[in-house]
Amino acid sequence: MASAWTENGPISLPSRTIAYGAGLAVVLFAVLGVAAGFEAASRRGMGPELDAAAGAGAKDDALVAKPIVDLAPPAPAPEAAKDNADETDADAAKADALAAQTAAAQAIQAKPASAAGNIDEVLTSPTEKPPATPAKGADEAPPGSPVKSDVPF
Repeated sequence: MASAWTENGPISLPSRTIAYGAGLAVVLFAVLGVAAGFEAASRRGMGPELDAAAGAGAKDDALVAKPIVDLAPPAPAPEAAKDNADETDADAAKADALAAQTAAAQAIQAKPASAAGNIDEVLTSPTEKPPATPAKGADEAPPGSPVKSDVPF
């Protein structure tokens, strides 16, 4: 390896024979790759036709493919039992109650100027209603009074 001074500083350069040998190897591999590609393309064009209509059909000694296991056709879904009638009635009752609740909410939304009801009260079940709010304490300032603060702006 020869050491040479370039504009970026001292670097180590390989000898000329090694550099030319590596370049020649790269060019040789490129030419061989292109030749192999052309050879594969020409070989594919000369291959036997795989089209069934153009071919002679199946050979006499060819085996016919048979499944290892014969699968039965899928069974139809079982019919609903008659014991589900009570569940169906309960589901229908829930659906009717939900429809009535939705209709009441839509009626309130259709008339925004009337004070007939509050949509939150209609759509909220008794178990979901929040507890009553506590009365305002002495710490809170009445609305409209100026707020005193230490912030200068």
